[in-house]
Amino acid sequence: MTALLAPLVFLLSRFSGAPLGPSGIYQAPSAPAANWQINENHALIWDGQPYLPVGVRINGNPDAIKMAKSAGIEDVIVELPASGAGWGEAFEALESSHMRYLIAITSLAPMAKGISIEPGGYRFDGITERQHIDISLPGTVSVLAVLATKRDGAVESTTRVQTPDGHLEMDVKPLNDLEHVLIIYPEQTSLVQPDSWEELDKHRDMLMGAFRKSPPGKGLRGIVDPLGAILRLRSLNARFVPTNAYFQLEFATYLETKYRNVQTAMKTWSMASSDVDSFERMARLVPLWAGGRGISELWDPTTDKLYTCDSRTSLVWRDLTDTISTASDRRFKRLVASIRSLANVPIIQDWAGWAAAYESSDSALDGVGVRTRSTSPSLLADEAGRAVSTILRWTKPGWAPATRVDIGAPKDYSQELGSILDDLTSIGARGWFVKADDLAAMKAVAEEAAKRSSNSSIASDSPRPVYFPESAANPASTQRLPGGSWWLPSPAPGNRIDLGSHFFAYRIQESGGSSIAIWGSGEPKRVRLRVLEPKLLKFRSLDGIDPLPKLNKTGVEVRISQTPLIITGSEEIPVPELAVLETAARFDQLSKLAESKLTDISDDRYYYQDNLAGFERNPGGSFSLLRNVIDHLSLKLGSYSWAEGETPQTTNFSEPIQVPGCSGGAALSLATSLSGRQYFAEYDTSVRSRGDQEVWIAARIPVELRSKVRVTVGGQVMPLGADGVSPYGLGYAWYKCGSTKLAGSRAKVRIEVDSANGVDLAIDAIVIYPGEFRPNGISLPEGN
Repeated sequence: MTALLAPLVFLLSRFSGAPLGPSGIYQAPSAPAANWQINENHALIWDGQPYLPVGVRINGNPDAIKMAKSAGIEDVIVELPASGAGWGEAFEALESSHMRYLIAITSLAPMAKGISIEPGGYRFDGITERQHIDISLPGTVSVLAVLATKRDGAVESTTRVQTPDGHLEMDVKPLNDLEHVLIIYPEQTSLVQPDSWEELDKHRDMLMGAFRKSPPGKGLRGIVDPLGAILRLRSLNARFVPTNAYFQLEFATYLETKYRNVQTAMKTWSMASSDVDSFERMARLVPLWAGGRGISELWDPTTDKLYTCDSRTSLVWRDLTDTISTASDRRFKRLVASIRSLANVPIIQDWAGWAAAYESSDSALDGVGVRTRSTSPSLLADEAGRAVSTILRWTKPGWAPATRVDIGAPKDYSQELGSILDDLTSIGARGWFVKADDLAAMKAVAEEAAKRSSNSSIASDSPRPVYFPESAANPASTQRLPGGSWWLPSPAPGNRIDLGSHFFAYRIQESGGSSIAIWGSGEPKRVRLRVLEPKLLKFRSLDGIDPLPKLNKTGVEVRISQTPLIITGSEEIPVPELAVLETAARFDQLSKLAESKLTDISDDRYYYQDNLAGFERNPGGSFSLLRNVIDHLSLKLGSYSWAEGETPQTTNFSEPIQVPGCSGGAALSLATSLSGRQYFAEYDTSVRSRGDQEVWIAARIPVELRSKVRVTVGGQVMPLGADGVSPYGLGYAWYKCGSTKLAGSRAKVRIEVDSANGVDLAIDAIVIYPGEFRPNGISLPEGN
């Protein structure tokens, strides 16, 4: 009866008024056709029934499959290569065991070959005399080596150097004793840019051959990572130029369609040359700058000729990014369509960074996979939140199974597992596969699956998301909110708003417009918000309690609690009167401190009074400037030292970068693939205490690099603390380095990093604090 009703249920869902999700009909060999659809609650409906698997993720060999079956497992993700090796044996074992399964393609994805443009990372500074360069560049076949004077960036010499076995050896000979910098541009295989041309075609043909030779059976429920294993997906800011002939042909077509004639295109690229006479030649050119680093030249790798241009106005990177993104999206859709022609089941991609593959509004995918490795609720939510956020922001329903849940081997596996699955279910996962390699772990998963097998109500519910810009992480955080909502991160533009210590807020710009979220500490209270046009404001409460807005001439009074209140209708920043009073009290406190220290703050006092006078005309804008004065005085009068990471006295790090959510909106980046080198950033700080002082740095440092970082203060070497605290923004946190006593009025802080296999980190701030420092995101310490 179920089989007969399934098509009817499938058709009724099409006319139920709910958002239409991805759907299809899967026809396995010698088996009835199966209808599937992803419903509005992001659950997979298979033949009219919710598919809510609790299973394991295993290697696709028959022994592992038999072990899982013996433990009582009914659902698995099997890891198989794109080549088709072992597929037949795996499917035979799965089908004979009557198991349901997803295929995860785990062979490496085909990655693009081309030129890496990372002048901030591939550089050698401080060259004043002849120098021998001898370094390893794995995967590199050649480099363009450019020697330029550091003072004005004038190119002194260019050399194309072959790198057999990924090894660069060359002599650098400056023509004078001025300081020079050597920048190298490697020709190599990208780690983040999949090949969307010949290699993708080969991958597709190989994958299609595997499906034809060893077609899966009726137990198939989906395909994970059709491209294969990827370290991380390319972001829109990636700086890699493919050298593939088919890419260059596409790029030439793009340029001709857009500009019509070569002279117009060259003008847009801020260049001029008589021998670049076709779009085909333009399509070969590679910009030798990225961000604020590099040289203002375009390079033709075919002839090794350089063409001067103005990097400040050139739009070459825009055209390159458009072409690469369009080609990648189109070819990926073709790959998905090819797979569907042979196995029409849901196709999902594991989340690997905010990337166009699943962030685009018309993604070809049916879902995004959630991968987690933590057991604590807060860390688990943080790991899962980004993938779920992506799915919930789609204009169509999408499936979000937890495709790999790593939880190690806790003492009470069953109890730990139940809590983890409950947390993942709450945030929006609709399918759970635990990475398990032993029988005991598999039995625990099977027991949990049995407990949950009768609960299909999950397919009728979905989390209600409220998004915050990831740059506003701390005070915002991924968590469940009262009223059934979930606070989730988003790549949307926005940032936190400084309202003092009792109120918190951020602005976010989404497709539907701009909104502000505001909440407070302590018990709920009625608060007057100062705005110029209170009638424009609209309020949405997340805890179900009416904020009861009451308008007056200077603003609006509303109820504010610890649950965010969403405000729309105006671009104004609403300022709580209590925050204004706190700021005024803080200014008075700092003024008295300045008097006691005989410190001149006349300029700060003028700026404060001037902005206070303008508060009635522009509450939000004036208040932001008042907070800036408070921060400046806190740094000027405090008993601690605070240095901004992006302003070192001297460094050979990559470059300062703009980072929303960081202190001062910027950080000092070190991003390089060079190995065996030592990098440093040195800061000159004031000494404001003779007693014991704690040394902390705020930074984005991956776990594997933390042992490579050392901090030296006044000659004392301190290793970096193992774990960061008070995380904020885009992966930043505070690390305690140790304690010290300092003499004199100035002290040098030196941060050193050893690059064993490349480095990607950033330094936001350094603090030397008397007593016990308690980090709180980018907020300055309250103590003096």
